[in-house]
Amino acid sequence: MNALIVFPLLAAAAVWLAGRRDASRDPRLTTLALALLAIAPLFLFLPKIPLLPAPVLAEAPAAAPIFPFWVLTALWLAGFLFCATRLMLSAIGLTRWHRRSTFIETTSDGVEIRELDGLRGPVAAGVFRKTIFVPTGWATWDDSTRETVLLHELAHHRRHDPLVRWIAAMAVAVHWFNPLVHWMNRRLALQCEHACDRRVIDTGVRADRYAEMLCRFAARGRMDAAGLAIAEMSSLEARVRHLMTPRASRGFFTLAALASLVIWGGFLLPLLGRKATPVNAPDQAEVEMRLSANPFPADSP
Repeated sequence: MNALIVFPLLAAAAVWLAGRRDASRDPRLTTLALALLAIAPLFLFLPKIPLLPAPVLAEAPAAAPIFPFWVLTALWLAGFLFCATRLMLSAIGLTRWHRRSTFIETTSDGVEIRELDGLRGPVAAGVFRKTIFVPTGWATWDDSTRETVLLHELAHHRRHDPLVRWIAAMAVAVHWFNPLVHWMNRRLALQCEHACDRRVIDTGVRADRYAEMLCRFAARGRMDAAGLAIAEMSSLEARVRHLMTPRASRGFFTLAALASLVIWGGFLLPLLGRKATPVNAPDQAEVEMRLSANPFPADSP
């Protein structure tokens, strides 16, 4: 159980260290940490490796816990079911989007472009059925805007960001009580957007014009369902700042060291167990003396 507390601390520290100079660092480390957090409870059922010191036996009986184990389990299960229900409703909402939308074309990558009435901006969604939903009036946009939008949304699918976000959502469902996991989920969402923005700029699109387009889409309002929208007001300032800032050096070896730390921590911490409490063997001479002693010495002549 301690691993469910220690490992999120370790993972969040690694993510923070990786982005202390640039919060938009490659999201693969954050993805790795959240994926391990999502499956961490499974390791608790595996045999333990006795490496931790043996517990010190207390002379007095331990006090009863404030919350019994079954109460904590019930609370965790309620939170998990709530988050899982939200994910399921998002999947149902995405299916409804498909039914309501109008097919436009399929890109060379096999991604469907569908027009959806009421949408405020383009959204990349779908893990198995990769789709880009565009608002009504898509055909009236100028060619430059349409091309730039497609570059950004296709970058999400090429990076498998919809799958990554679902993995992160599962980690949040498992660790819904932990604010560090929610923080890593938000960090991952922003990192995904930064990575796709950089891919657009690398194709030759001017950063200032691209930032202006993001502001126009963000002004239309927040998206209505689960998906990867091209612009959200909550992250707009950070994205524009990132576009106008020279790219920082990657620091590959630092990132690799932090990733190794997260991997080893994710696999080892749940498997660590305490050593067995040593039991001192009784002295044989003392045993024989006690057995031969007279239990009623006062009755002896």
